[in-house]
Amino acid sequence: MSAIDLVILGFIKKTPGSPYELAQKVEASRINKIVKIGSPTIYQNIKKMAKKEYLSSKTVREGEMPEKTNYTLTEKGEAYFLELMEQLSSNPGRIYFNFNGFMKNLMLLEKETGLKMLKNLKLFFYDTKEDLEKDIKDINSPSFEIKAILKQYHIMLKGMIQWIEEVIEDYKKE
Repeated sequence: MSAIDLVILGFIKKTPGSPYELAQKVEASRINKIVKIGSPTIYQNIKKMAKKEYLSSKTVREGEMPEKTNYTLTEKGEAYFLELMEQLSSNPGRIYFNFNGFMKNLMLLEKETGLKMLKNLKLFFYDTKEDLEKDIKDINSPSFEIKAILKQYHIMLKGMIQWIEEVIEDYKKE
């Protein structure tokens, strides 16, 4: 199951186009900040999905511009899109945070070092929340879906900030 494939299929379902155009849309929507997706991944996954006949392609030339290949969803691609939507809505997967490896070993550190590192983590959450709030302001007329995802991240970050502040206070008492 691939969230990346689903994002790509969704963009192509909405507006067929070239991988370059899709990469531009991904960048403009800021979805690449919340789903690990970039231009190389887009190109690779489009090729793989075309090979599996989820996408059909047509090479076109507009005026003096070089040729480009536009992609559209096939019937098989529509079925794959729905399959991924069903899978990710019924079983989105577990949420893992890489920093929990740090948390698991926190008590092995000198108190002062541990406190410094906890404050680093707190700063990371604050900076991430600030970046997200800037993105929210910068996006011109975000779609319902993007608004919902940004709201999800904003609420999660506020919770993480509350959590880390409580952890720091508890750690000081240990």
